Amino acid sequence: MQKRMKKRLVFGAVAQIFLLISMSFAIAFLLSDNFTSAIPIPGISSGQEAGKRIEFNSPTGVSGSKSTSSAISTLSNANQYTFPSGTTVTSQFNAGGYVWYPDSKIETATFTKTVNGENFYNVEGKWGEGAVGHTAGEPFKVEVSESGLNSIGKGVGLQPTTQAQSKILGIGPTVYGGYAHLVSGLNYAILVVGVIQLIGSVAGLKAETTKALSVAAFGGIMAGKAVGSLGATGFGHGTSLVGGNFGNWLTSGYGQFTVGAVVAIAIFILMYSSEKKKFVNFQCLPFEPALGGAKCEQCNKDPFRPCSEYRCRSLGQACELLNPDTPQAMCAWKSRNDVKSPKITPLDDALEPKGLKYVPDTAVRPPAIGTKIVTSNNGCLPAFTPLEFGIATDEPAQCKVDYNHTSSFEDMQYYFGDTNYYIYNHTQKMRLPGPNTGNNSIAPLLMNDGNFALYVRCQDANGNENVDEYSLSFCVEKGPDTTPPVIEGFSIPSGGFVSYNQDKAPIEIYTNEPSECKWSIDSKSYDDMENSMNCFTESYQVNADLQYTCMSNLTGIQNRADNKFYFRCKDQPDKPENERNVNVQSTELVLKGSQSLNIISTLPNETITGSTDVVKVDLEVETSNGAEEGKAACYFSSSGTRDSYIVMFETNSFKHKQTLSLENGTYAYFLRCIDAGGNAAESNSTFNVFIDKQAPKVTRVYKQDALKVVTDEDAQCVYSLKDCNYNFAEGLKMIYSNVDVRNNLYAEWKPSNTYYIKCKDLYENQPEPNKCSIIASAITLTGQKA
Repeated sequence: MQKRMKKRLVFGAVAQIFLLISMSFAIAFLLSDNFTSAIPIPGISSGQEAGKRIEFNSPTGVSGSKSTSSAISTLSNANQYTFPSGTTVTSQFNAGGYVWYPDSKIETATFTKTVNGENFYNVEGKWGEGAVGHTAGEPFKVEVSESGLNSIGKGVGLQPTTQAQSKILGIGPTVYGGYAHLVSGLNYAILVVGVIQLIGSVAGLKAETTKALSVAAFGGIMAGKAVGSLGATGFGHGTSLVGGNFGNWLTSGYGQFTVGAVVAIAIFILMYSSEKKKFVNFQCLPFEPALGGAKCEQCNKDPFRPCSEYRCRSLGQACELLNPDTPQAMCAWKSRNDVKSPKITPLDDALEPKGLKYVPDTAVRPPAIGTKIVTSNNGCLPAFTPLEFGIATDEPAQCKVDYNHTSSFEDMQYYFGDTNYYIYNHTQKMRLPGPNTGNNSIAPLLMNDGNFALYVRCQDANGNENVDEYSLSFCVEKGPDTTPPVIEGFSIPSGGFVSYNQDKAPIEIYTNEPSECKWSIDSKSYDDMENSMNCFTESYQVNADLQYTCMSNLTGIQNRADNKFYFRCKDQPDKPENERNVNVQSTELVLKGSQSLNIISTLPNETITGSTDVVKVDLEVETSNGAEEGKAACYFSSSGTRDSYIVMFETNSFKHKQTLSLENGTYAYFLRCIDAGGNAAESNSTFNVFIDKQAPKVTRVYKQDALKVVTDEDAQCVYSLKDCNYNFAEGLKMIYSNVDVRNNLYAEWKPSNTYYIKCKDLYENQPEPNKCSIIASAITLTGQKA
């Protein structure tokens, strides 16, 4: 039923809009007949050549006196010869025995239409210099008759038809042809727009709708008249500039109306917007198990999967795991026989701001219990107070709050404190309305009646809920708002940094009530401040801290300097100026200009070796300069793509480190650091990881005053004179030949000894416990006789 009703209302609104536009066009084109008339356009007689000028002999009766006289010669109705205003002609006539040629003696003549019982046409002009009987510059008049036309003359070149004429708003100069159509359209567009503005104001249409209708009507009428100007009575001079039957229809009244209506409807559709305000309560809450504990025992029935805390509590709000972390863990229904609802009391510790108190109250819904929040002198709370209050329950409970009376916990709209946890203490934060806030359908709380009440219910894990609501009430000062708005904060805290070379910074300020705000680089009165801000003033536009936001861009920020800006606000944007309150003191904001941030070193930048499958590598960065002398947060990425950066484990200083566990290979890491002013610096680190799991090899062993051993890498070597089955720490240590060369070692040489040598490298790679790196002993060679 509601859907059908909504469709009918939408259809009715569209029909009314279309009817209004249609009536506007109808009125416009009807009025067009009254304001626009047709006049003859120059014509030619049969036999004359089109496109040239007319030559004729003057009729008789032109006097030589200064007073103008005329010889009237009536044209036949069957064959009229008419000439346009402004047409230039030449004429030859006799006067005083002389033959005069206006080309040399008479200034340019113009033709106009006069009516004196019969149709006749006058040539009007001024005598030129040297004309007999007239003073130069005096007017003259020559009648043109049918007999006065010379058959060998040359025609003006326009086709016989009618031409539109109009005046701007009926008082301006007369214009003709196509321009007359456009001027006529402008006249009627102004008239129709005025009517729409009047009707819109009286009928209570929204400003956006009235504006859309006005622009649509203006555009449609001008479009229709522009099409009409292309017709025979417009710029076509007797022939439509749009050829064919379609062109004749298009430039006719029907075509003009159709084009105008289409253009108007298109403009209206593009401009029309309907703003609707709807309160949406979106809450992201944790999962809620079912009430009670009827399913708790199911957790104990699987012999292959012991019951856990998570599984137990997910089966019901009243489920509890007994004997946790033991083989006898089981899930049970806690307080199975509990039938009492939670007891609600006011929470003193949650009440803010200071100076408020709770007093018992049963006036809201006697005899039900409740609490009233008052000031220390039992008065009403100031307007726009950031109020915090709370309740406590005698058992873990879930609580809801509503502005209206309800019949059950389920019917209530909002969770107390925006949480559905079963807890003991519940707190709620809100901002009180001002005394002149007015009714607001978006937030039912913000109503200008001075007294407010909230209704609370709680339920425990077994589903026991309060039958009667617990009321929390308070009142707001009813007097007129005489307190100026308070600027409670900035998006950039005062003393914050701005990026290097950024002379403009976006800023948001937060006020305690709807306001209009301005800023300046000097502390001056609100009216003298040069820069206005874009402010949100509707109750549904408050931020998460229940504050109103104004936005702007601060300009003229200097590097390495303290840049001071001053802000003032004026409250109650919808009130008359004499009822509004304005800050008489400015709120100062200091933004510190910074310098560029630099990365002065990155490590590692060489080969990292190890003897295990995975090697620990420390990625290190050092930063300098910037907003806080190098203090920054650094991030690293293995790919360098936009969303791949991860904050380093040790950062927010001028030295930054991230420990990585890497396998054998070549690595490249991208580094990005950002300081408090938004300055960014980038660098990279490229290095190799080499996994060495081989024990050192002895490449040479020989005797030279001592037993000498050479290895293929830096190593430590020991020996035994017994066998290879000994621990490295138990061997006799060999000595380096040169402390700077760690792959040359020696030991005392005894020819009778056999040396069982083991060597290990810096990564503890060594032979197996019962094996040696090499076995060395003396060999005596005996020569043979030849």
